[in-house]
Amino acid sequence: MVTDTAAAEAMVERLLAVKWDGDLAFARRQSRARLAREFLRRTAEWAATLGAEQGWPVSDLAGALDPALTVDPELLNRLAPDDMSTDPRPVPPALGAAIVRWAALGDLPRQRFPQLEDPYEPILEMFARGGAFKRAPGELDLGFISIQVRTVADRAALEPLPIDAASLDALDQES
Repeated sequence: MVTDTAAAEAMVERLLAVKWDGDLAFARRQSRARLAREFLRRTAEWAATLGAEQGWPVSDLAGALDPALTVDPELLNRLAPDDMSTDPRPVPPALGAAIVRWAALGDLPRQRFPQLEDPYEPILEMFARGGAFKRAPGELDLGFISIQVRTVADRAALEPLPIDAASLDALDQES
């Protein structure tokens, strides 16, 4: 396995740029909720396919796909919470690490499972629409809406939700 270090580094930068913006999160609460649901559906689908249900929705999908994958620990350490930060909803470190490890796989997931969509793109888009979330027992607290996590089987069985920019913007205009 060749680690795509450039993709992993770019993903760390993308994650470090995530900041909580309450006004934006409120204005985009409907699209953020859809993106969170789609993140749960996609990661559940991947977890079921790869046998990586332990720890879902933050299971080690990358490690299940390629157990030999290695990512520089110093790169992952950059995602550790900053004690000086005032961000009330930083990217959860375990999720950030899972996303970076997935990015380090490069094209491998698409090559092996072309029928499955990127598991982390919905949550990355949600981060861009106002910031991260807090984890509460059985749910993701998005700030203005909470999404029930449910089970891998429940989420994997759901139909995909459209997450293109036009669909997301239309949802937010309705609210």
